[in-house]
Amino acid sequence: MIMVGQYHGPSGSAAMAVIAPVWNILYSFGLLTGIGGSILFSTSRGKCHNSERGNEYFSAAVIFTALLSAILWISLIFFEDQLLLLFGADHTLLPLAKKYLIPIKYTVPVFLFTQMLSAFLRNDSNPGLATKAVMLGGIINIAGDYLLVFTFDLGILGAGIATAFSASITLIVMLTHFFNSRHSLKLIRPTQLYAKARQIFTAGFSTFFIDIAMGILTMLFNRQIMRYSGTDALASLWRHC
Repeated sequence: MIMVGQYHGPSGSAAMAVIAPVWNILYSFGLLTGIGGSILFSTSRGKCHNSERGNEYFSAAVIFTALLSAILWISLIFFEDQLLLLFGADHTLLPLAKKYLIPIKYTVPVFLFTQMLSAFLRNDSNPGLATKAVMLGGIINIAGDYLLVFTFDLGILGAGIATAFSASITLIVMLTHFFNSRHSLKLIRPTQLYAKARQIFTAGFSTFFIDIAMGILTMLFNRQIMRYSGTDALASLWRHC
């Protein structure tokens, strides 16, 4: 937001504020399957000493993450304008917000799977890799923002490219866990998929709700500020946040 605001002015900062609920939605669904599935994965291994049953929860979490990714992917592609207007955009901010989302729309599943995998890596005795992956992605994102926004003069589009690229790097680093001989995560065919879905969503719902609630509050905040004070006020308030 700082770099986009420096490049585009208040409208750039306001456009980034409008996009903020998108992240809450994507991350909350990744946390829903990741936290819920990893809790059940660890519980099954600890209580039953049964790694196969634990991997049924891992496999179910992967399936549901892929399914939710497809739903959110389709929603963002076909209802992009409606969602951004709902999140507080006006016809001035809409083109900027859409430009940022161009690369994000191609990588929607990446953001859900990074959240899901980081939870499972922590519970599969490899929290260090999850931390390194997230930190590396953050560093690449910051460096990429500066390089693409200013050096290559891409503005808000460059910020979107940097975000999509850094998230992809984070996911790739996390996937190296499966080349470690000590890992116990395996994809197998889960039984009673509907029952496992209910268990995963129940276990992960509290974390999901906290994140999605922040997105709803941000959306309401954006809409009220835009309604009564306009773009400059929204940009100013988010900069101070």
